[in-house]
Amino acid sequence: MTKNLLLLFFILSALNSQAQKHFQTIYGQVLDKQTKTPLPGATIIVENSKPQLVASSDENGNFVLNQVPIGRQILVVTYIGYLPQKSDAIILTSAKSMNVKIELTSGSINAEEVVISANKNAFEPLNELSVVSTRSFTAEETERMPAGVNDPGRVALSYPGVQRGPDDTENQIVVRGNSPIGILWRLEGVDMPNPNHFAVVGSSGGGVSIFSAQLLAKSDFSTGGFAAEYGNALSGAFDVQFRHGNMQKREHRAKIGILGLDFATEGPIRNGSSSYLVNYRYSTLGLLGKMGFYLVGERVTNDFQDLSFNLVFKKKKSVSTIFGIGGLSEENYFPVENAQDRNPNRASEWEDRVKPSNMGALGYTYTYMPDSKTYVKAVVALVGSDQIRNSDTLDLQNVRFRYNSERYLDKRLVASVAYSKRISEKFWVKTGVIANQIFYDFFKETKARLNQQDINQRQVNVSVKGDGSSQMLQQYVQTTYKISPKLSLNAGMHFLEFLTNKTGSVEPRISMLYAPNSSSKLSFAYGRHGRILPMMTYFFTDSTGKNINLNLKPIKSDHFIAAFHHYTQNRMRLSMEAYYQSMFNVPISADVTSNYWLLNYSADFPEFQVKSQGLGRNKGIDLAIEKQFSNSYFFLATFSVLDSKFKANDGLWHNSRFNTRFSSSYTFGKEFPFKNGNILQIGGRYLFSGGFRYTPFDPVKSKEKGFYVADQARENEGQVAPFQRLDTRIAYRFNGKKTSGNISLDFQNATNRLNATNVAYDSVKNTTYLEYRGSGFIPVLTFQFDF
Repeated sequence: MTKNLLLLFFILSALNSQAQKHFQTIYGQVLDKQTKTPLPGATIIVENSKPQLVASSDENGNFVLNQVPIGRQILVVTYIGYLPQKSDAIILTSAKSMNVKIELTSGSINAEEVVISANKNAFEPLNELSVVSTRSFTAEETERMPAGVNDPGRVALSYPGVQRGPDDTENQIVVRGNSPIGILWRLEGVDMPNPNHFAVVGSSGGGVSIFSAQLLAKSDFSTGGFAAEYGNALSGAFDVQFRHGNMQKREHRAKIGILGLDFATEGPIRNGSSSYLVNYRYSTLGLLGKMGFYLVGERVTNDFQDLSFNLVFKKKKSVSTIFGIGGLSEENYFPVENAQDRNPNRASEWEDRVKPSNMGALGYTYTYMPDSKTYVKAVVALVGSDQIRNSDTLDLQNVRFRYNSERYLDKRLVASVAYSKRISEKFWVKTGVIANQIFYDFFKETKARLNQQDINQRQVNVSVKGDGSSQMLQQYVQTTYKISPKLSLNAGMHFLEFLTNKTGSVEPRISMLYAPNSSSKLSFAYGRHGRILPMMTYFFTDSTGKNINLNLKPIKSDHFIAAFHHYTQNRMRLSMEAYYQSMFNVPISADVTSNYWLLNYSADFPEFQVKSQGLGRNKGIDLAIEKQFSNSYFFLATFSVLDSKFKANDGLWHNSRFNTRFSSSYTFGKEFPFKNGNILQIGGRYLFSGGFRYTPFDPVKSKEKGFYVADQARENEGQVAPFQRLDTRIAYRFNGKKTSGNISLDFQNATNRLNATNVAYDSVKNTTYLEYRGSGFIPVLTFQFDF
């Protein structure tokens, strides 16, 4: 099969090999990074162009570069009173022009530092106040990442301090030893519920992101020490932006591949002032199963579809957008077809489970710039998620028994306002408020069963029940003061209020950035960060129907971070960050004999009484060396050491489940350009990290009870083998007269290695064994056409 796919790939890649040389147009806008106001008169140069291609921005900051050769191009932007900047390596094709937004930072440097400073800015996050543990990423980066499937969560696995969650089939990420529960997703200034297909209840992840790469603009990802405008997050934050559609001409993109269909269209509503951008995806992963490749398992089907759009309306002093995303997905688990072949000790072989998961958001943004020093951005949005879990078991006669029924419906009306003002060249302030009106309906009903053959035990237990509304309010203020050209200080406060139980969090934030020269910088940050629990946690009911966990406090974490970055003239960066995190108010069991600690889990919620008295601490060092795409190649190598501990009822410090001790990633890509503008691309990514922790079983108590009983005296002393995964990619980009395209072949898990995901118990043998739930080797062939 693999040989046939490779043969097909190289035959198709020969198409257009004699194509003539093509040119394309780059449109764009130059803005002030702090105030978002246009910068007229900026100079934009295509790097290394002969003859030199130059443009100047008009009164609205807009510019046009015509007759730019196709291929990868880098723009160099300069403006008096601002630091020079180089853009990311832009891909130009014969059928698709490029619209770029470039934001400049105020400041000045000497002539000797111009090259390094311009290169350095390409690494910087969009948010100037995020001075530690933050980087930006682009849609093109998500597309070229081997086996990234255009998913920001999977792309983040290449970043320092990040490793995959316990299940290799999902896109949950563990950041600096923290549970995936602590991740924040934000879109256009609005906090999102879990934006993933096949979303996992009570978590931040799922199977694949609902965000389409066709709509992504340059966005930020943070792993700690968040700026004051980010709240309700413990471990990481994705601040996602949608790009604007082409305001000059209509363009379309179609993709077809083993994972499904993808179609995007964009163009002007009114030339030069408004645009639309729409993307639809449909995927049925059953085709892979018919080819003998399984993403989850042989008896599992996965289907999803989603629609995303962004409408933009520009005026001289304002920009309005209407944006939306919506995703429908369903995962089905089937029992072994022949009842006689089912293993009595493997519940999954007797179960028929269906797991629909839907999510959507519709929003309106209005940004007003009354002068060159001020902007106001207001957002209002409707967001929601609906997750259903129905589980049946069958007996030997295939009689069904519904033993589990769940639904988690969360709908929100969200409004936010942000005000930003540059008071002077040295002093800047930003303040805002985010309000959530929450409507919820949570329900979980289980019917206990002793084994697969017992279909008569009908004791009903309603463990979750909540129906009503509540509010969550966030307020923040943050300031920047430039003490000198080399030293700046940021300070702020974030206030989190959860009105369901009248709890909250007051969170000071402070950071400092010192740049002794253009090639190095030191930064420090401290911040308190709070997060409310997964909503269904508050609505666990006891035998009397009372919500006994309603008054739990938000989890809080103090982050201390020190960072050093060094930049070189060839677009390279060396980074080192040391961190310490101290957590408190983590839910632990009300039963003093239990060592339950909520953040040992990546999803779900406690179905028993808990109290906000647990502690935790994480510490470690993240190292990275990175070269941005230039001279036809890029690479990123990271290595992290960490120590993650928790304290529960026994008063002792134990390893957390995510204390893997180390994580590393090695990513590279190389392009081979041809004279006609076509490009052959190869790439790879190798992930290597310590295995997750587990608590060994107590053989005596387990044998007595007939199920796994943890030996709490050995809490998380067990550890599975290190996680390893190799992904590779080969792609060919071609250009025709009116069309261009890309043919790619990704090999997910190229070595077909399965990693342990769980420890299970065999009641017959009174022993434990490792379960391996992974995708194995998966070839993903995709054809993309632009026209």
